[in-house]
Amino acid sequence: MVNEKDYDVIIIGGGFSGVTAARELRQLGHRVLILEARDRLGGRTWVDTRLGSELEMGGTYVHWHQPHVWTEITRYGLELATGPKTEKVYWIAEGKMHSAPVSEFKNKLKNTVERLMSESMKYMPLPFEPLHSPDFRKLDGVTAAQFMKDFGLTQEEYDILHGWVASDYCGAPEEGAVTQIFRWWIFSRGNWETHSAMVSSYRLKKGTKALVESIAEDADAEIKLSTVVKKIEHDEGSVEVTTFDGSSFTGKAIIVTVPLSTLQDIEFVPALSCEKQASSKEGQTAKGVKVWALVKGKYDPFDALAPGSYPLNSVHVDRYSGEDTIVVGFGPSAAMLSPTDRAGVESALRHWIPDIEVLESTGHDWVNDEFSRETWPMLKPNQLTTYHKEWNTPENNVFLAGTTYANGWAGFIDGAIESGITTGRKVHKHLTREKVPNQMYEMK
Repeated sequence: MVNEKDYDVIIIGGGFSGVTAARELRQLGHRVLILEARDRLGGRTWVDTRLGSELEMGGTYVHWHQPHVWTEITRYGLELATGPKTEKVYWIAEGKMHSAPVSEFKNKLKNTVERLMSESMKYMPLPFEPLHSPDFRKLDGVTAAQFMKDFGLTQEEYDILHGWVASDYCGAPEEGAVTQIFRWWIFSRGNWETHSAMVSSYRLKKGTKALVESIAEDADAEIKLSTVVKKIEHDEGSVEVTTFDGSSFTGKAIIVTVPLSTLQDIEFVPALSCEKQASSKEGQTAKGVKVWALVKGKYDPFDALAPGSYPLNSVHVDRYSGEDTIVVGFGPSAAMLSPTDRAGVESALRHWIPDIEVLESTGHDWVNDEFSRETWPMLKPNQLTTYHKEWNTPENNVFLAGTTYANGWAGFIDGAIESGITTGRKVHKHLTREKVPNQMYEMK
């Protein structure tokens, strides 16, 4: 009789990496348990009803140039949605607010932006092998802010692009490695329109919840929600997981998919490598905020940009609610702005539109959420070159998975799915390799 607490693989975390790895392993015949600390699947993706609409509190955007997520969208027959097409752009440069029709704004910056984005092509000949080039390895020590300063931009160009990059990092460009944004730019091959479409335009019509639940249903793994892991004990042949409520589960291998910043909260016996421990303690750059706001009146679709010193760096119209407008924005620091601070959000938006009135604002504070402590991952200088190989190297039968550790679209749902697939297959090989000698012995 099989012990109810014995599994082939235990997966910690029910985000996209976790459920994808579970599906891979289940289809290969393994008995899988997912332990999820939250009361829902999805991790840092979460659809909730706010402002009278179904809104994405976390990860949102997908695109057909993201191969892993597009395969899943195709597999499950999901549809895309997008917001209204931008007509006007507001931007702050040299301390002053400017505005122009979107065509005029893009013509003004197109050559500079695409020249900057094309730099990624010099350093990343193989986008899914980020450390392939020695030049890329050298560049990993340079911050995004320093790279832009050295690029010969005017002050206006620098201020605009600083805000644009700050929103992509969800943090300060002075703290993030420029190689991280190169890993996004490379897929657009220097085309501004393509890049914008890939990273901030298309979402799932039924939300990320529809995709994560479709993968989980296919996996048909045992799932325990609201189960917080305290300790993982491991040796060459088994793992034992202890939760804060005193439950314990045993398995042959384990995949840990928690965000990098929270990896340090789990006790490993024996301890993980010094490199894995150090990287978790260092954390990463993305400590910002995503804000949803219902504003009074029906605004023509706009984008707004401001340098990284402002509480919001990037805002755009997402949809309409009756005669009012719902906008979504990103800021560099959760300590600077709370998404539920209506007056604070209104003040931030008034840097661009002085008379704008916020009726209600909302969002989720991922940075102070004990199960994330960060938004999407954007690494600091030298972290990729120092830790990428180690993150993807198992210890005994402990494997890490997550968008942080992806080779391609790190920081996106696509990267999480990629990591779930590759790690699931590594675990399968690990388990089946161990079985081969016994099978041969039995045949003899």
